[in-house]
Amino acid sequence: MTISGKGVFKNRGWYWIPRTCALVLTIILLSACAQKRAYLYETGERPIPPDIESQILPHKTTQDDVLTLLGEPIARLKTKTDEGHIHIWTYSYMDLQSPSQDKGESLTITFDDKSFVVLSVTRGPL
Repeated sequence: MTISGKGVFKNRGWYWIPRTCALVLTIILLSACAQKRAYLYETGERPIPPDIESQILPHKTTQDDVLTLLGEPIARLKTKTDEGHIHIWTYSYMDLQSPSQDKGESLTITFDDKSFVVLSVTRGPL
């Protein structure tokens, strides 16, 4: 049995070269757009501003106010208490360029479950 007609694979030629070059050029251009950060942070973390506790007032500052000041927390926890529930948000930062590797701090903010206002603010080491 013979197959008549032109070979389908003969006309492919060098079509893969422009596609490969375009892919390599795109990768190079995208990698050139990447910016170096001044400091290395853990994923999703950034430094906690100094003296931020003075701007977060218990029984006055709301969760929305804290989100505006600090952004999304690293961890959120809702726990049951005798009076109901409380929300605990944790912000943390570790300076990975510090030679001692123990330069880290955390900020823990507790909110009331009913009014979503701050109950307490605690800054401490990691």
